[in-house]
Amino acid sequence: MSERPIRVVQWTSGIVGTSAVRAVLDDPRLELVGLYTHSADKRGLDAGTLAGRDPVGVAATDDVDAVLSTRPDCIVYMPHWPDIGELERILGSGVNVVTTARLVNGEYYPDDAGSRLAAAARAGGATLVGTGMNPMHVPTVALAATAMCRHVSRISITESMDCFGYGNTATWTGYGFGGPPDSADIKAKLLAAEPDYAETVSAMARAIGKEIDDVGLTVECAVALADRDLGFIRIAEGTVAGVDATWTGSRAGAPVAELRTTWTLGSVLGHRQDPEWRLAFGYLVEITGDPNVKLTMSFAPADYETFDIGTTTAMPAVNAIPAVVAAPAGVLTPLDLPLVTARRR
Repeated sequence: MSERPIRVVQWTSGIVGTSAVRAVLDDPRLELVGLYTHSADKRGLDAGTLAGRDPVGVAATDDVDAVLSTRPDCIVYMPHWPDIGELERILGSGVNVVTTARLVNGEYYPDDAGSRLAAAARAGGATLVGTGMNPMHVPTVALAATAMCRHVSRISITESMDCFGYGNTATWTGYGFGGPPDSADIKAKLLAAEPDYAETVSAMARAIGKEIDDVGLTVECAVALADRDLGFIRIAEGTVAGVDATWTGSRAGAPVAELRTTWTLGSVLGHRQDPEWRLAFGYLVEITGDPNVKLTMSFAPADYETFDIGTTTAMPAVNAIPAVVAAPAGVLTPLDLPLVTARRR
């Protein structure tokens, strides 16, 4: 692969997808050969134009056969939700996949998705890796920190931030924002929308030598104290303006791995909610072991006005492409790859 650029197809071009397109175009190791889109209004448009760049001669298409005919080495798969049948087809055709689409290994998806994906990868001699900021980049960093411990009994990660900058309406309404403060209903929505969180706590537990036998989810919500219009979503007074969800993987009733997301929309702009949550604006890692370890992670753009909000989700996938292409066939996680790093500009 060192003698030629890695041929890459970008699958979808939303907030994260267009960030990935820019990253692929900027990486001399990679060559963009295709762009798949679900949107009728994007069909035929140049990938460079869609990503805010000069045209690059790659037109967006919704024709899967046309995409696969470009003979890509890797597809960067970033739809809003994964289509397991679609992934089976891609892997079965021999194309590697790195994805941020709410998927780690398919283990907690319905209809035996994990086994189906593994079988397709074996049949095509291809590799599937699920990643993204959280899951799976932050858990990978957290697990690397356990190397300083004699033993670990529990690992906990909290993502705590206001998500106003990520203006994806479907994501936030799908999580219950702007709707009634029904924690049971929001829990059901999260269980359906985020099997990757259960997959992540399971992978975290395995990495420290434990197989979990249960994944629990607890949900609390906060309500807006006044109407707010954020442009991409309207949140009325008394409706959900914050969601605090904790996924806990346990063994024999004892917590082993925990992934918590504390999200608000608009509190960073001064909008108030009840209850008010003190946000970390980043990630908190707590490792219980010998010794105990605590980490705090955050990203600080040089210029918030021009910051590409898709970067932190897209780059763990784009930076992993060479390692994914070089990896053995199968369904892997970032924990199975060599250390993935950014490149010097």
